Amino acid sequence: MFPYKTKSIIPILLSLVLFCAPAARAAERLVCAVVYKGDSFTAIKTEILAIDPETGKKQPIFTDEHAPIVLLQHLYVFHFPATGGNRLFARAAGRGEALPLPGNGALYELAVDGSNHFRQITRVLGDEAPVDIFVNPAGSRIAYLNRLNQRQYLFIHDVATGELLRQTGISETFLDCFAASIGWLANGKQLFFSLETGDEHVTSDASYGRVGSYLMDEDGGRLTRLPAPLATSRLLGVTPAGEYVFEAARPRAASPTPAQNESGLTLLKTAKDFSTATDLGFRQAKGLDAGIRLSYLLSPSGRYVVAARLPVPSSAPPSGIWLKDIKTGEEKNILPLSNPGFAGPFVGLVGWLDQ
Repeated sequence: MFPYKTKSIIPILLSLVLFCAPAARAAERLVCAVVYKGDSFTAIKTEILAIDPETGKKQPIFTDEHAPIVLLQHLYVFHFPATGGNRLFARAAGRGEALPLPGNGALYELAVDGSNHFRQITRVLGDEAPVDIFVNPAGSRIAYLNRLNQRQYLFIHDVATGELLRQTGISETFLDCFAASIGWLANGKQLFFSLETGDEHVTSDASYGRVGSYLMDEDGGRLTRLPAPLATSRLLGVTPAGEYVFEAARPRAASPTPAQNESGLTLLKTAKDFSTATDLGFRQAKGLDAGIRLSYLLSPSGRYVVAARLPVPSSAPPSGIWLKDIKTGEEKNILPLSNPGFAGPFVGLVGWLDQ
């Protein structure tokens, strides 16, 4: 059940947990967020949409515009919601709530039927505001990385009860690196992540040596470093067949011809044993590159991949969300933007809903 708070923050009981009926044509739907900015650097409204990748049909599933909670977005550092199974989650706070720094807020489950119902799972732990939340494929466990007493930890909570299931120290694994991507494998037992660090001469040689992609058990055990298809690679996900999908950077030509003068980024899918690597040829994703990291989502089935610019309008204009059907090779702008301005809209990738 989703306890809903009224504008006076008085809780009332709702009837049943409501979720969307299965989409008529698609077995999975893309979920994205559209954020609008006010006079300050905080968001005044976040709308969440589900999109059928086959038909492009869009369905609003949640907005915090008039809700008693506000999804915590601080422009231009966006912390988008996350999905697992057919469930939607976000970090939020009560509207008007005075949060102690750094404003961690709480984790919430959001209904996906457009009713704007929600329930609080648990308060966020740690000394800082977590960058991202991520959810296991079943939607039963929610996790985030945060610092506590100057050390890095992986926190995993049970969605049903809010109970802290694991608090795993990762300082010795991450060193001074950060997780450029992180999530669960389809088996729901292991995590994948890619570690990166800052520019040269800002950290230790040991941290630079830790850059790469890894698999790890939830408890921090069985750490496995994966071969990189190219020297600079970021793991985006793993298909049900066990193939790995990377964003990789090819070296640019010293004096590129017009034909060569394109993004050095490419998406590669490698075999489970890394014996082969196939360029997915996501032409429109290359066109999005403007010196800013792109965000990607690989669908649970492995059929679709979507790409969007990170919403940093001071450096590059938003350009919507592009989808590639890996099976057919079709590429399309599944969420175009019309005349984005200083106040938005800014788009972000959230996840996929299973149907």
